[in-house]
Amino acid sequence: MAKNILNVEYDFSFTLVGISCHEKDYRISWSINSTLKIDLAKTTDLKIVAKNNKTCDFFSLYVFDDEQKFIKYYLISNKVEGNFLVPEQKQADYFLLLKGNLSEAYKKDLLLVLRSTPGILTAFEIDPKKLKSKDNFLF
Repeated sequence: MAKNILNVEYDFSFTLVGISCHEKDYRISWSINSTLKIDLAKTTDLKIVAKNNKTCDFFSLYVFDDEQKFIKYYLISNKVEGNFLVPEQKQADYFLLLKGNLSEAYKKDLLLVLRSTPGILTAFEIDPKKLKSKDNFLF
């Protein structure tokens, strides 16, 4: 009997921004909302099951869907109780994930605005395809 192999290629065509700050998730969400004139709202936490399938972590998740610009924003915490969503990006406290067709000029302006947002120490773009833990962003 012949074996069929299913190869699945996931779509990592989104913009990922790492954010370093010392604020709680609700405070940084409020600052980003004020600065970008969006409305990130808390939703069900992102559940990540550990490799050993015995423990799971819940990372805070905020979402906003800009229907006029066709951009979906996700603010995701990177740290919870000493565990990381993306261990290779320990300097990032939060990730701002943007899905949609973004121009390079918009990305550049976004980084400048985020860096000037109260409470944010720095913001930097991350290439999700280079991350080992990139599968954690598939939700």
